[in-house]
Amino acid sequence: MILHEQTLPFELTNKNAGRKTHWAPAYAERRVFERTIRKLGWEREPFSELVTVTVTHILGPRQRLWDSSSIGRGNYKELEDALVACGWFVDDGPNYIDQTIFKQDDSQRHNGPAVKITIEKA
Repeated sequence: MILHEQTLPFELTNKNAGRKTHWAPAYAERRVFERTIRKLGWEREPFSELVTVTVTHILGPRQRLWDSSSIGRGNYKELEDALVACGWFVDDGPNYIDQTIFKQDDSQRHNGPAVKITIEKA
């Protein structure tokens, strides 16, 4: 059962160049996500039950599909932390998010790049 679905105007990256060892760039990216979510008025009360989160990478024009393992290794963690800060989840741990599923969609390029977050009861 879908509890909430929202398409966010963010571009997921796959961090193919690797993650940096310093935390500052990731923290700065999380803050940008958080400010935008708040500016758009998408703060909310946390889900009261265990949920499954599906993250759909919506490709933009001229973007290519990634290897399936690349979808979850990029900057989604910073977005997830921003969603926690904006009240979507109490925490991103296993007591609140049962699993995160990653997908790609190249059929909505006119809407991308973007990321669709679908939250379902676990």
